Amino acid sequence: MKFALSLLLAAAIPASVAQTVTSLHGSGTTNPQKCYWDIMDTLMKQSKLPIRMTYRGVGSSTGQKDFMGDAGLSPFNDFGSGDIPFSAENFNKFDPGTILHLPVLMGAISFFHSVPTGGAELKLNPCLLARIFNREITTWTHEDIMAINPGLSLAADYPINVARRVLGSSSTKSIATYLHQTCPEHWPIELVDSVVDWKNDTLPCEGSGGMTECIRDNSGTIGYIDSGHGHAENLQEIDLLNFDGQYISSKTANSKGGILAAAESPTAGLPTELDQSFAGVNLLNQPGSNTWPVVALSYIYVRKDLTGHLSPESAQLLRAFLTAVYTPEYNEICQNTFGFVPVTGPLREKALQEIANLNTGGGTEWFFEFSTDKTGTGVGQGDHTFSVKRDSYSEIEQDSLLSKISALQAEIAQMKSMGMGGNMGSTGGVDHDHDHEHDDDKDTTNGGSTGSANGAAEDDDMDEDYMADFQRDEELTAALAMGAISIALWVFTLIVIIVKYVLHV
Repeated sequence: MKFALSLLLAAAIPASVAQTVTSLHGSGTTNPQKCYWDIMDTLMKQSKLPIRMTYRGVGSSTGQKDFMGDAGLSPFNDFGSGDIPFSAENFNKFDPGTILHLPVLMGAISFFHSVPTGGAELKLNPCLLARIFNREITTWTHEDIMAINPGLSLAADYPINVARRVLGSSSTKSIATYLHQTCPEHWPIELVDSVVDWKNDTLPCEGSGGMTECIRDNSGTIGYIDSGHGHAENLQEIDLLNFDGQYISSKTANSKGGILAAAESPTAGLPTELDQSFAGVNLLNQPGSNTWPVVALSYIYVRKDLTGHLSPESAQLLRAFLTAVYTPEYNEICQNTFGFVPVTGPLREKALQEIANLNTGGGTEWFFEFSTDKTGTGVGQGDHTFSVKRDSYSEIEQDSLLSKISALQAEIAQMKSMGMGGNMGSTGGVDHDHDHEHDDDKDTTNGGSTGSANGAAEDDDMDEDYMADFQRDEELTAALAMGAISIALWVFTLIVIIVKYVLHV
């Protein structure tokens, strides 16, 4: 009923009073895409006026191509993003001092695996990685791997599967450059690119999601992905030998400042100004006992003069979005949830100054209200104010629903592990009570003699019957729970469509 009324009301509004939707559309790297999406969603929720912001996660190379646009350098996107800077050749196609590399986030590119190590750490050095990825080493029990992992217990000649990206990606370029810098004898310069000529027996995986599936679904597989994504998917990470000779994980490095340390290294090669070329920047294998050796810096590519491809209002919206990316109230999710390290210090201040100096051609500047404005000027209720005091009840309900779905998924995972456990009595308290009842029955049936051969045989039959019944019950419960989750997800999707595209909340 409310949906129908909303449609009738929308149809009844005269076109003359309909509000114009200001839009902004970017494209590029998939690594920080969830971070960008969250910031965009938050801004759209906090805005009084209708705005529309999107970001296409298509990879760094495509993001650069969209930013360069046609032969006349007329862009296909409003801004681009990538984990690699423009090459000197492409950068020089623009007039000097006309485009910016805005460094926004730093993240680790990590190697993850699905080797059944029993929870034990798996250590590798750069040359072992190079020999694995070029298929010189094809088993996890190779003597050189076992030499630094003496506790690794696997079947003889346990095979290695290599997962790699299909299309050009900054992750591929980063790990290929790293392997060449650290072990050129096994990874020649010819293999350094965003698209590598991989061996035919490697596993092609599309995007970060595809890489996750390749690793998870194929036992004994090793692949590479941004650290935050891999840890969010509960993948096992390789402990990698860094420049200072320490085996370390990206999670440990991040907790000790080892991601930011790569950019602060005097050999990182960051230029003094953001409108200069970043082609010489190198954050790979930088020194430091806690420094992670494969660090990527995510940039947002922006033209200093926005008047050629954006309206003044869209240009002001871009400026506001860029400001939010550098603001802790908006980018904290990038670090806390997705594992990135926001750029801080002088580099951040320099970026904010460049954003403030962008030529928007006019338009109305946006204001951020982080606490209730009590000046009496009405700025908090202004048309161009992003206010933390605005929220969406539907999103509160969505968050609650997602929490319930997560709880159901955890419960299903636990039930599945119990169903596959073999000895049900050791897995939890659900069937301990049944075990006690069954023991009582055994004593009664066998006259209290638990050593009877007939009684033991009968007990075995009862155990098998019980296990079969239990597993059928588990499968039915899991099926019902999955059905409930499916219905909940459809309801969730319908709510999002109605709220965002019909009611414009």
